[in-house]
Amino acid sequence: MQKLRDSLLSCSPKGLDDIKATDEILHDQEDVRRCIARGELEEVRGAAFFNRTWIVTERYCDNGDGVDSLVGYVHNIWYSYYQLSRHTSHDTAEHNSLVLDLIRIQGQGPLTRPVRGDYGIDIARTVEGTLWNDLPFLVTDMTEFWLNDSASMAGSQRLNYASFLAKLASTRVSKDRLCQIALILFRDLFETRQQVYPFGEPDNESPQRSHKDLQAQHLMPSVHEWTKEAGKNIFLLSEVSWNDCPSTIAHGGPLFIESEFGRQHSAGFTPWRWMFWLKRLHEFREEAKRVQEKGVEELCNDTIRRMLSETKTRNSEILRAYVSGGEWLQREKYLRCLQKIADGEDSDEGEVFEDDEDKSKSS
Repeated sequence: MQKLRDSLLSCSPKGLDDIKATDEILHDQEDVRRCIARGELEEVRGAAFFNRTWIVTERYCDNGDGVDSLVGYVHNIWYSYYQLSRHTSHDTAEHNSLVLDLIRIQGQGPLTRPVRGDYGIDIARTVEGTLWNDLPFLVTDMTEFWLNDSASMAGSQRLNYASFLAKLASTRVSKDRLCQIALILFRDLFETRQQVYPFGEPDNESPQRSHKDLQAQHLMPSVHEWTKEAGKNIFLLSEVSWNDCPSTIAHGGPLFIESEFGRQHSAGFTPWRWMFWLKRLHEFREEAKRVQEKGVEELCNDTIRRMLSETKTRNSEILRAYVSGGEWLQREKYLRCLQKIADGEDSDEGEVFEDDEDKSKSS
């Protein structure tokens, strides 16, 4: 009784069933992992998409259960798709279908039932939005999965999961909040003192590996995938200085904060942060050339081209920020490609870089 009293008087009141939900969630997650290990991916997908969503709808609409008692099922749905996405190859139709599943869940609209009185309806509202159209807890759960598990994943799993998140973010579900995971990823790669080293070891699963152990080779494939699948979203959010996420996620990394870029604006997506990432990509490309990491060099090349393509084709606030940024910004050799775009020169990005490199050598 004391637990129930405390939960009802808290800032976010919760029912008694929710107090017991943690053990049930952990048990369900273990079942999902075992099914995945046995290769039963379609069974897990069917259970999440049909069974779990049906249970939530049936219990709320027909049985009259409180929404707090159903939150555990919702968390289990997102966990199932997390596991499915990391174990399904990112370049397959099956992987794309996982994204479509979540859009279809959202498309069910707000979950409602008649009230017991004469007027109105009850809507299944949670502390993170309404079932199903807000996909509550999706962003929170997916962010925690990335923070807790991405370092220990095998490289292929990390890439699969990053691709799933980027594809889902490109649909703008959850009001762009999934893009906060890109902020975490880009900060880990571009805004810490990362370097490209010769990398002979396979990127296998390693439970002991933490985020501080990740090198550029671990992270660059995921950054490239985000840019490929959701580059337009990242660009648009940078244009409007989007910062609708917790401060612990929005803040810049040490390398960025200490730079002149970070002194302009240090949190969330901003034109300054976008330019800093572009600068760091050029630096990583040079390091990759030097240590003959051809794979990283190619990923950097393609990511740079994709970023600059958005700048060329839009009336870019980023470009205006560059032009008005001052002499210190004009001296950044890796950003001279932006000046050429501002001057209306229709050059391939690779040619732009080579021209700048040649100039720096001759000066």
